[in-house]
Amino acid sequence: MKSYAYQLVNVFAEQHFGGNPLAVFPQADGLNEQQMQRIARQFNLSETVFVQRSDRQSAVRKLKIFTPEYEMPFAGHPTIGAAFVLHRQLGLSDNYQLQTEAGLVSLHHQTDTITFALNNGVQLRNSGLSKADCAQMLGLQQHDIAAEPVWVNTGTEQLLLQLTSAQAVANCRINTALLLQKAVSQSGEAQLYVWFEQQNKAKVRLFFSAHGEVREDPGTGSAAANLGGWALHSQRAPLNWQITQGDEIGRPNRLNLTVDEQQTIYVGGKVIPVGQGEFWIPED
Repeated sequence: MKSYAYQLVNVFAEQHFGGNPLAVFPQADGLNEQQMQRIARQFNLSETVFVQRSDRQSAVRKLKIFTPEYEMPFAGHPTIGAAFVLHRQLGLSDNYQLQTEAGLVSLHHQTDTITFALNNGVQLRNSGLSKADCAQMLGLQQHDIAAEPVWVNTGTEQLLLQLTSAQAVANCRINTALLLQKAVSQSGEAQLYVWFEQQNKAKVRLFFSAHGEVREDPGTGSAAANLGGWALHSQRAPLNWQITQGDEIGRPNRLNLTVDEQQTIYVGGKVIPVGQGEFWIPED
């Protein structure tokens, strides 16, 4: 058996059992993609991240990010969670880059907060969904829908939908069949991010498909970055928002979203370590 060390951390956490749980494999060079996919399925977390040597000179390491079903080009909480582990293990400076399948990501550590920065551009496309479609999909009234949704991609494509109140965000009751039919990205996964912002405080939820079901993610850094991309497109930047997510499912997450005048998007939060161990892989 080959043995690979892993660490368990909670990302965007303000308390020990809050945040979004993540498994980090900091020395995963010996694993192939099939093995990584099987390990992610074994852990059955929203994502598991595997750290390998980078083929980009400017990046200290490369991240491979897997859900239980597929690999993701980029995801926020695995990037921040991996940064937390690597910063400690490698004695890194407080500013460095990591490589992902979606490109290079800059990381910054300040006290107990870790922030990633993206400036690879924003891609938007129309969804073709009406407010009535969205209300039916979310179990809401049409007046709860602030605008027609739009697909946004700053690293991972998600459908963003602005609602008219924080209560409307809390009241969402997903129609699974409609979500799986109407909110599917170009890569084939359903990901719907609903949000409401007032006085620089945003309440959000993200619903996604898994094994033909719809689940809710506790804390989603990539969607926060896409919200920053939407803000850029809508001329809402510069901005500095505090994001709350995960309260409805008992996993409170707290994220910081900043977009500066140079159109760089920053997403950050805290990380709490909760465990570690070894994973065994049979020899071929």
